[in-house]
Amino acid sequence: MSDGPVGGPRRADIQGLRAVAVTAVIAFHLFGWPSGGYLGVDAFFVVSGFVITGVLVRERDRRGRISLRAFWIRRARRILPLALLVIAAVVAIAPWAWAGAKVASIHTDALWAMLFAANWHYAARADTYFDTGSAPSPLLHYWSLGVEEQFYLVWPLLVVLVVAVVGGVRRHRVAIGSLAAAVGVASLVWAAASTSSDPTTAYFSTLTRAWELALGAALATVPRYAVRLAPAARTALSWAGLATVVTAYVLVTPGTGIPWPAALGVAVGTVLVLVAGIGAPAPGAVLLTNPVSGYVGNISYGLYLWHFPLVVLAPVVLTTTGATSAAIVLTATLALAVISHHLVERPVLDAPRVRRRSMVAAALALVLLVVGVGGAASARPDLFAGGTVVAADDPDGAVPPPPEGEVPAPTAQTLEPTPTATTTSPPTRTTPPVPPPTPTPTPTPTSTSWTPIPLGASGTRIQDGLRGALASGSWPTDLNPSPDQWQTTADQRAAMSACTATDAEDPESCTFGNRAGPEIIVYGDSIGFPLLATVEKAYGRTYKVRGMTKIACAVNGVDANYGKDEWALPCVDHRKMVLDYVRKVKPKVLIMTETYSWAVRLTSHAKGAASAKEWLAADQAFVDAVRGSVGTVVIVAPSMPGVAFLDCYRPGGSPGRCVTGIPTWWARTRDVEKKVQHAVFVDTTHWYCVDGRCPIFTTTTGTVLKGDYLHTSVQYARQLAPDLAHLLRASGVRL
Repeated sequence: MSDGPVGGPRRADIQGLRAVAVTAVIAFHLFGWPSGGYLGVDAFFVVSGFVITGVLVRERDRRGRISLRAFWIRRARRILPLALLVIAAVVAIAPWAWAGAKVASIHTDALWAMLFAANWHYAARADTYFDTGSAPSPLLHYWSLGVEEQFYLVWPLLVVLVVAVVGGVRRHRVAIGSLAAAVGVASLVWAAASTSSDPTTAYFSTLTRAWELALGAALATVPRYAVRLAPAARTALSWAGLATVVTAYVLVTPGTGIPWPAALGVAVGTVLVLVAGIGAPAPGAVLLTNPVSGYVGNISYGLYLWHFPLVVLAPVVLTTTGATSAAIVLTATLALAVISHHLVERPVLDAPRVRRRSMVAAALALVLLVVGVGGAASARPDLFAGGTVVAADDPDGAVPPPPEGEVPAPTAQTLEPTPTATTTSPPTRTTPPVPPPTPTPTPTPTSTSWTPIPLGASGTRIQDGLRGALASGSWPTDLNPSPDQWQTTADQRAAMSACTATDAEDPESCTFGNRAGPEIIVYGDSIGFPLLATVEKAYGRTYKVRGMTKIACAVNGVDANYGKDEWALPCVDHRKMVLDYVRKVKPKVLIMTETYSWAVRLTSHAKGAASAKEWLAADQAFVDAVRGSVGTVVIVAPSMPGVAFLDCYRPGGSPGRCVTGIPTWWARTRDVEKKVQHAVFVDTTHWYCVDGRCPIFTTTTGTVLKGDYLHTSVQYARQLAPDLAHLLRASGVRL
């Protein structure tokens, strides 16, 4: 994506490939289609390896040596100006668009991006393009530049070394090709092994991406005279390659292992197109020789760099959504790419021969862009920040954000949110004297049909706070926590680390409250973490509150799609451990909660009522399995997915941007849980929403309800303790 124009008969094919690749990437980020559009980056890798190695080989052919200094200067002139300009633009706009904690994170991202090591930074932080739970960094796409620049730094050194060793006039092509083959094979083997075992690192690592660059590098050592094809054969081969690439864009999904095997089809298709162009009798005789694809290929670097920050920024600054928002992002991306190409890229590459007319034209375009945006803002002030974004009920069968921790590959098992996703402290441990524990629970009578519980004083207070938030036109000055205090500290993360996968045999593992009291078990996925804080606050002085939690698991046992079958095995083992533990300790109460997102991610692909029926069956099976060993089984409705606080909060902006709705699939799953026999169901919708509208804070206490898109903040969770106690008491639960 960062390679400059190349000469020779393959220019049109390369630019055509770039045009198709960058179009696929942008379409994926804007529309989520084609599902494999993100593989356009892999096409760029192959092309980059081909072009850069071709430059080195041709220099060796012409001059008998390779100048590393000249090579790196050319690369710097091509890459640095625009890359640094986009980083500067993002850093400049971040304080206006986001809260301090996110701005600080973006500043860190910018530093790594400037060092062209963003791929390792994001691998360590487990970021991904596919996490729909919260907005990614606007500089996340710089990971691919990191891979390329690391290749540009190391590969020429290896080439010079191998050329110096073999010597000779023509033997260097064979030697470089052999080196590329060796690097490619080693990298491919490592990629295949790492994609399953460590998908996050495999996605971002230069070591697992090097085979794509090496594939192009090996092809660049093939001399022009070695490919002798008739024009018709070249055309067929070229279009076969393009068809392979496009097919991969359409058929591959984020759930396919990346880079292996997802990138294989794109890499092979790109090679076929390039082979068809080797030794072609005329420039661009094979593929996509029209002026449009050629120009898009020329500005592809700018298109790639500008589009992703705009995609991330659009929901923050625009009140419009859907096609209108996409059109604005596309227009701005194209305008900025064209302007920066003529005003930044070409002048630097052509220096000292600056193209004055190009600079004048670009400057004029920039002025027109500013005037156009300013005019639109004046004519349609509602188009920009300040309006309300209310997520209406999703269409029946719509797919929600992925369950916490269960994100499509490449990070399905490593992107599980930390226990302190809301940057809060864990439940406190208290051990005052209490009555002796009850060795055998006495079952609490449970009704076979659910009856709504009238709001008590605590529930009314909660609703009043939410109504106040919905009516607010500005943010409270005393938000808890403040927008600048949402960082997750290492101490907080460590405090709840045992709850990510409770060890039942360790009595200290995820245990809170009074150790000498009767036991209450909170069984769930990461939704159970804040509920632990609620239960501990309500009952911790008298009861031992034991979290039997494990992130990224459908704890009721529904046959959910985890991405890969083997990823379900730890959840099966955890559920068995919990059942054994419950039968052993016979707790007073077992409270189960989990995200409903699993209900529309079933291996059966059931939707609508069929999905709800399958969820009900799983709930009932679990309740039947434990109810002989538990005083009362309580099922607590989880928080519904919405929007992350730091993604919708903007200094001086309207809190209406953070208002969301109740998805249809979530409401359906909640309602079917009311039908579970021999269990008490607690509807918590009023904790988050009023009449289907769900704000992100409460005016009663100024507390933010959720820090990420899904999980209740622990501050708010503790404030819910009186209402949970009221709901359980009104439901007949004896505590």
